[in-house]
Amino acid sequence: MNQLLGAVSASDLSGLLPELLLGGMGVVILLLDAFVPRWRRLATALTVVALFGASLAATFEINAGTQFGGLLEVSPVTWMITQIILLTGLISVLAAHGYLQREHIFSGEYHALFLWCIVGLTLMARARELLTIFLALELLSICLYSLAGFHRRMAIVTEAALKYFVMGAFASAFVLYGVALIYGETGSTRLATVAAQLQAGSASIWPVSLGLVLLLAGFAFKMSIVPFHAWAPDAYQGAPTPFVAFLSVAPKVASAVVLLRLLRVAFEMQGGPQWGHLVAGLSIASMLVGNLLALVQRDIKRMLAYSGIAHMGYLLLPLVTLNDESWRAVLVYLLAYALMNAGAFAVIAMLYRRPGEQHLISEVAGWGYRFPLLGACLTICLLSLGGIPPMLGFVGKYLVFLQALDSGHLGLVLVGVLTSLIGVYYYLRVVYTLYMKTEAREPEGLRVDLAGRSAVVIAAAGTVILGIWPARLLEWLLRAIRVL
Repeated sequence: MNQLLGAVSASDLSGLLPELLLGGMGVVILLLDAFVPRWRRLATALTVVALFGASLAATFEINAGTQFGGLLEVSPVTWMITQIILLTGLISVLAAHGYLQREHIFSGEYHALFLWCIVGLTLMARARELLTIFLALELLSICLYSLAGFHRRMAIVTEAALKYFVMGAFASAFVLYGVALIYGETGSTRLATVAAQLQAGSASIWPVSLGLVLLLAGFAFKMSIVPFHAWAPDAYQGAPTPFVAFLSVAPKVASAVVLLRLLRVAFEMQGGPQWGHLVAGLSIASMLVGNLLALVQRDIKRMLAYSGIAHMGYLLLPLVTLNDESWRAVLVYLLAYALMNAGAFAVIAMLYRRPGEQHLISEVAGWGYRFPLLGACLTICLLSLGGIPPMLGFVGKYLVFLQALDSGHLGLVLVGVLTSLIGVYYYLRVVYTLYMKTEAREPEGLRVDLAGRSAVVIAAAGTVILGIWPARLLEWLLRAIRVL
């Protein structure tokens, strides 16, 4: 034990401070819920404090380098990813406060699982070693499965959680088998060592290639990329809507970083550029399937589920040919997606009373006037999802298309633009229903609380402000990528 403690330096522990704060607060919230039930109502406030504390702690270590012998990375890029995850968590937990009270399922258990899930996500995004990535993946997956089925009294919620769990178990098996193949051939699970051996030609290409394919499949599941997308619509429809605001964004953010790291290793091997064809195929399939199936949905949560599949297709465009500009395009797109998608689901959590059942678009007809703040915020988020200026979603799409075009992939860009036009139609259909159709029903049992309104305002304001003035963000990202 003394040797183990001696191997962990003070800088290692300080770099792990955000995760320690989040995990420790989760334990505190769970103990308060068990032993001092009357303080249960403080769970949301304590969670918000933990998120702000973790954000501040991460800022102190923004240029720390590597930790724990190179297992974890701390850089401006990983800081940006951590902040996106924490921002998504803030929006989701604020949106969940009124929802959990309305459904009479408010408890410290939800918030503890939520914080531990964020710990897994931040560790996975910072990890540079395959086993560390897998352990972080399992930590966050267990919490995600539990949160997806948190509304235990509803059969449709349990069904969605079970589907998600079964598919997630397969994905975890793919990841673990991929790690085993790579380790068996290279004798290392460190991504830098694997890449060096492939460059030197000291490792056989085929076992490593198969291992990378399995790893890519596992993380493509987390990102709901076609053909690993089938779980998303059912899970999104059945799970608690504020949690879907988190599920639809944060795991994709962390998985996208891991996917980029894996592709950098893949591009180092002999014939590495051929991996670009695989990424291009996944991108085209996701853009087409996501947008075409979203077009025919009447349920707004299922529509956004297929929309998310399409957005992951756009996100893959900068990864077809990897360079420094790929990082900038991916980070801006992830930030935009986090704000606009989490914001949209936060509004839906307050506008629809019946959890788990159909959330028909037609039910909110005319509600843009009944709930002007929520209607305006939902409109902003949907316009941003459609890539309409001056929203941040437009900046994100512009950058991913520009990067693909600069790399010589004109065909991919044309597919992306055409499928984006399809997306504009079904996003504007919701806006049209909000403002142009006669009110079909009066709201019943809704809870539009201050925390929920704060969540949607944060998302909508961030989308507009960063969309109108993106220059500072882009300049900072350029400097951060140079450091990386």
